[in-house]
Amino acid sequence: MPMERKRIMRALALSQEERLFELMGSLGDLPPFEYLRRPQKGLIMAKARAEATKVAFNLGEVLVTRCSVSVKGRIGHAYILGDVPEKCLAAALAEALAQDEVYGPGIEKMVLCLEEDLARARAMENIQTQKTKVEFFTLVRGEDEN
Repeated sequence: MPMERKRIMRALALSQEERLFELMGSLGDLPPFEYLRRPQKGLIMAKARAEATKVAFNLGEVLVTRCSVSVKGRIGHAYILGDVPEKCLAAALAEALAQDEVYGPGIEKMVLCLEEDLARARAMENIQTQKTKVEFFTLVRGEDEN
């Protein structure tokens, strides 16, 4: 069963640019592609939700790069935070190739590697966060005992 597009796009978008290029290079020669939308940057409105009230509010604008390509009749899209046109093109190509029966298994292996990288980075971040954790405790005075 093929991997969900949502999962593929997430891993590609969150990956490190150099790692994505390295893994794309390991796929060998890629077929020709046609731009449907060249990499272009723009702003999107980020929304957040207040935990206490559960009410959504506009957090602010975020810079994104988007790109769409067609490869062998398959369409691939990418939306990446920041001004990263080369990464966005690579992600759109990978997303399109993931739908292909020849390149699909290679892209799925690539996504698994990227997910492992993301999990490792998240674990390192948690370790660094735990180093700064402060625990508070309360002392009880003995005069309140009967």
